[in-house]
Amino acid sequence: MREFGELLRTHRIHAGLTQQQLADFAMVSVRAIRDLECGRTRTPRAETVRLLADGLRLDDSSRADLAQAGGRPPVKTGVAPPAPTASIVGREAETAALVSLLAGDRDRFGHDGPRLVTITGVSGVGKTRLALEAAGELHFRHGWSVLWHLASLPSIDDEQDTVLVTDRCPDPCLLAVHPRLRILVTALAPAGLPGEHVFPLAALSDEAAVRLLLTHVHRVRPGFRPEPANQAALTGLVRELDGLPSALEFAAGWFMVYSPQHLLERLRSNPMDPTSAHLRDALRRSLSTLDEGERRELAEVIEHGSREDPRELSVRGLVRNAGGRYEVLNLVRAAALEPVPGPHFVGGVALTWP
Repeated sequence: MREFGELLRTHRIHAGLTQQQLADFAMVSVRAIRDLECGRTRTPRAETVRLLADGLRLDDSSRADLAQAGGRPPVKTGVAPPAPTASIVGREAETAALVSLLAGDRDRFGHDGPRLVTITGVSGVGKTRLALEAAGELHFRHGWSVLWHLASLPSIDDEQDTVLVTDRCPDPCLLAVHPRLRILVTALAPAGLPGEHVFPLAALSDEAAVRLLLTHVHRVRPGFRPEPANQAALTGLVRELDGLPSALEFAAGWFMVYSPQHLLERLRSNPMDPTSAHLRDALRRSLSTLDEGERRELAEVIEHGSREDPRELSVRGLVRNAGGRYEVLNLVRAAALEPVPGPHFVGGVALTWP
């Protein structure tokens, strides 16, 4: 049997959550999660196991495995719990639009809404977090059932409106069999299924990104305050990090040792420097899914920019509109050009792919 800490860490990484995010979702302290994952605590309380399973949105089988690893009897639940009610910083408009889309807001969209919605975007932009927030809204405000498709497909109740949240390519036959079902997918790119509605998730605006950065900074430096002397550096930081929530969260930890101005200098010399290895690997996985034509197009935009919308790259969140021209995100460019063994030269640019 796997150790509880090892199994907990595996589920957390699979869900794309940091220890802090899981702590927020599960209402368990970060220290408790850290102690469990490193093995300092080996026999968690039954309530702690339940809260962690809830925060991870585990299905019945995974929930039972986690409880058994913790030396606790499994607790079954037919419907996975919803997302937390705390607002997601900087994504209030996107959350409202996504909920209205899934719930079929006729006043806003003029129809009942699509039954299959795919949130697309680059790694680290917050697709999973937005899906969790929308699921929570549908549960608490609309009374929907929320299911999470992880290891196996959960049982679907045809007597109530249900949203199935997944990061897998869904079986479109589910929608025909279950008329009150909606499917919400998080993915790097659209699945291309009939009836699919693509919901591209862009990076945060400067204002929203600064708000999110400060939220994370206050966890490590509670006394830090924005002021005229550091405001320009804060804005520069979020721009260098492309407004990607996961990059902002990791960079906030550096505020324990660096001033915003010093950190900005490091970023300008190497945008990947203060980000996590996990994000670097995730960005490179995003790039590895591009076909040859898309790689050439990305190389062209890296070298020269583009006045025409490179649609596939835009949907994937790899480029952004900057004053009428499209440019590649700083972190995407750094991940593409970072020297690794076995580079492939495309269009004169040394693009490196996993």
